[in-house]
Amino acid sequence: MMGQVAGTLFLIGSAMTVLAILLPHSPKADIGGFCAMAGGTGLFALLLFRHARRLSLRSYECCMLLASLTVTLSLYFSGERHGGPSAGNQVLYVWIALYSGYFFSVVVITAQLGAIAGLYGGVLLVIDPGSVALTRWLITVGMVSAAAVIVHALKRRNDDLLRRLAKAARTDSLTGLVNRQAFDERLEIDLARGRRTERPMALVIADIDHFKEINDRFGHAVGDAALRTVGETARQAARGTDTVARIGGDEFAAILPDTDAEGAFLFAERLREAILTSREIDEALVTMSLGIAEAEADGLTPDALCRSADEALYEAKKLGRNQTVAARAARAGTATHARRQPIAAQSSFARAAS
Repeated sequence: MMGQVAGTLFLIGSAMTVLAILLPHSPKADIGGFCAMAGGTGLFALLLFRHARRLSLRSYECCMLLASLTVTLSLYFSGERHGGPSAGNQVLYVWIALYSGYFFSVVVITAQLGAIAGLYGGVLLVIDPGSVALTRWLITVGMVSAAAVIVHALKRRNDDLLRRLAKAARTDSLTGLVNRQAFDERLEIDLARGRRTERPMALVIADIDHFKEINDRFGHAVGDAALRTVGETARQAARGTDTVARIGGDEFAAILPDTDAEGAFLFAERLREAILTSREIDEALVTMSLGIAEAEADGLTPDALCRSADEALYEAKKLGRNQTVAARAARAGTATHARRQPIAAQSSFARAAS
């Protein structure tokens, strides 16, 4: 985008220079200089369009310095130094200010404005417009600086709004966890990384037992409180590299990189016990059923892994809820679960996994 906009500015500048030659102009104007400018800016515009993606940010900073020099030369060629009328070309500095304010940092914007102030001041000394020189300089530099500052402030505000909208689109508003869309994206990335590094990765899918009954009996406010409690507890139990998401109404998931099935089981049991003993919800006893799948054993694609974890979750519900089941054990017909006895449950998992 930077290259396309810069190329367009130079192309418009070339076209305007051609018009300045063709239309009535000061007899003092340097037509040869304007012709050279028109050809040079036009050629430079074509080069920008052709090589826009290859240029670095520093290259575009240099482009704007060149643009400032070009505007300054147009003032010099206008003939004012020989007594011709003022062409008013200094207004073209605003284009450079707008471009800089939108694309560059504060430091670079300051440097660009300093270059404009210096170049314009220098050409005013050369063409010597008399007593109005300082007034012209102050008005032009002030106008250009204000344009750059306003555009930069609007750009930052717009970027901040877009960031907040993007975050909101990927976040569950009730629990503060990532939503299904962000979960799907993260699962794809972590699975690909696991295949590349040959490191284990586990997935835990869980939901709140009898959640509909909690809503029906105690009201939606209590149901929402239960969801928030689960979300906060899961966030506290997770590591910085884990991704915890609310992927449905009362369904949650945790992506655990560098974790095998037994490690995922320990995580799931800690979470289940923390929910079971939570005192955040006085009205209802909240329990959870959890299913575990390991990428290497239970699925190397997002769909396969989620399906394995869902099957394990379904098995946990069939076995009476409030427990954790591993997908491999479920397929073998052996459930690994814990009801208020996490240590014993961990031992039984190790035997089942082996």
